[in-house]
Parts: sequence; C-alpha cells; structure tokens
Amino acid sequence: MGLLLVFAAALLAFALSTVSGGGAGLLLLPVLARVLPASVVPAALTVGTATSTASKLGLFWRHINWSISRRFVPGAVPGVLLGAYLLKYLNPLYLEVVIGLFLLSNLTMLWRKDAAVAEPAVAASGLKLGVLGFLAGFLSDLTGAVGLLFNKFYFRHGLSRDAVIATRAANELLLHFIKLALYLWLGLLTTAAWQAGASVAVGAVLATAGTKRLVRYLPEQAFRRIGYAAMVLSGAFMLSSAGAELRETQNLRASAALLGDDLEITGWWHSGSLTLELELDESPAIEQPVALADLPPDVQAAIARLRHGRPVLKIEEVWKLHTHYYELYLNDGGRVRALNVPH
Repeated sequence: MGLLLVFAAALLAFALSTVSGGGAGLLLLPVLARVLPASVVPAALTVGTATSTASKLGLFWRHINWSISRRFVPGAVPGVLLGAYLLKYLNPLYLEVVIGLFLLSNLTMLWRKDAAVAEPAVAASGLKLGVLGFLAGFLSDLTGAVGLLFNKFYFRHGLSRDAVIATRAANELLLHFIKLALYLWLGLLTTAAWQAGASVAVGAVLATAGTKRLVRYLPEQAFRRIGYAAMVLSGAFMLSSAGAELRETQNLRASAALLGDDLEITGWWHSGSLTLELELDESPAIEQPVALADLPPDVQAAIARLRHGRPVLKIEEVWKLHTHYYELYLNDGGRVRALNVPH
C-alpha cells in the first residue's frame, strides 16, 4: 500500500514538475517520510529523481544551455561531497524549514503583473554560477531535492520554457549519480529505499513522457506562473512536513498567553524552553528557566537569603535591553511571590 501511494504521488508530482520547471522532489518529501525512515528519504528520492532527470535530458536535449551547465556543475561537485559529509551531523529538518520559508517568499510573484513576462537574458558571471552550483549540490545532498529553489535564477537568466527543463536536467544528472554513489557508500540505499525509489522512478518516467506534448503547447507566461506557484506549494508542503516531524521528534512547539497586560510567547525544544515577554510599560524580555544548581555562587547566596525557608517554585534568567537578572518565584503561604535577583 505504501509503494502504491508513492507511485501515485510521483505520477502527480512529476506531471506538475514537467509543466512548472521542477518541484516534484519537494512535493514527494512528505509522502516518502510517511513510508520510510527519515535518514533514507533523500536516498530513495534521488533514485527516482535521477531517473526522471535522465528522461527529461533525453526528451529536451537540444534545448540545453551549455554556457550555464559548464560553469554550474564544477561548483556543485564539492557541494555534494560536503553535504554528504555533514549528513551525519546535521538534522535536515531544520534546513527544510529554511528552504520552505524561502520558497513561500515567492508568493508575491504570483500577484505581480510582470511576473509571468519573460525577462531579458542576463549573463551571470562564472563565479556566481559556481556558487549557485555549490549551493545546489550541498542542499540537495541534505534534503534530496532543491532544484526548484533555483528556478528564479533560470527565469531571470532569460531561459525559455524548454531551456529551463533541459538545462536543469543537465546540471543535476551528474549530481544525482555522485549522490547515489555516496548514499550507497554510507549504507543509506536500503532495500526499502530502492523499492520506494523504483516506484518514484516509474511514476516519473510515465509522467514526463505523458506531459511532454502538453509543455510544447504551454505559453511561456503560463509556464512561469505555474513555476512560481509550484515553488509556493512546495514550500508549504515542506514547512508542514518538517514542522510535524520536528514537533514529534524534537518537541519543537510554541504557545502564546496573555497574562494581565503582558503577552508571553514560549517556545520549547527538547527539554528546554525560552519565553519572550512583551510588557506594555516596559521593554521586551527574554526569559529562560534555569536550575538553582546551575546559577553562579553569588546568585545562589542571594536566593538563599531571600527564601526565608519558602519553597522555590521556579527560577528564570531574564534578559532585557541593557539589563540582565534572575526572577525567583516562591510559594509564600499558598500564594506565588516573584522576586528579582540582581546579577
């Protein structure tokens, strides 16, 4: 059942990808996360996207802009190698949140009257193309799919509809092969990853072949509009998926409460928390719970003098503009008493 879901999602995602210039990988991330462990999702996705990229390359070969590819790819290779090395140490979920927010920032492009108009070709420098290639390789290794991030660059470079599809495929195919070799070496290409990747690959090839003729009849303006819409949709999917995973695995959450004239916004991560307090008559404050044993000796001594035997309910470290102190909460005969402890 899981593989059928992956196949159906891949068929839809790659059909949309072909008519929008990319984004299938980002749309498939949350689907694959439901049927595979998070650590092997990029590997499975790469199996499928590599096959899709190869098929696009065959279908749109004559539209490749080689002046971009020969500068883009050399920078991407070291990015892939660095990304594979850091894959063991970085949690890609946090990166997905950043990428999701960036993709959502293109929402304004959907309402601009000139967003769908082809822009005049602007020759990017070799250094800029190399840096973009490095970023593409690095980010792609950690998440498995970020090609859509660079659609705006292709649009601004003046590439036509077919040239965007072809040039992206040429830039990404070598990266996919390098990533597959690295994933195999790292032991991330498990049987489940191969099976899910194969389902993605079959759906990708069928979708690309089926929508090729549609792309040829799609006006350039509509292609650009759809491309920006795909970026926004992918960003929403990525944020939703990463947010749900972070809430479940990292206890990442937030809440807001109005206490009298004060608004408190609290965020939790793992077992810790941080509170932003907004007071109407004072400057904003950042508060963090702290254990008595972790306080400096002089602060512990001050608290001992203030307690007078009363139980300590909570201690918070407080930062305000030009001010740093501790806030002590005591049980004073059944009532909560708050005292400031200078530092």
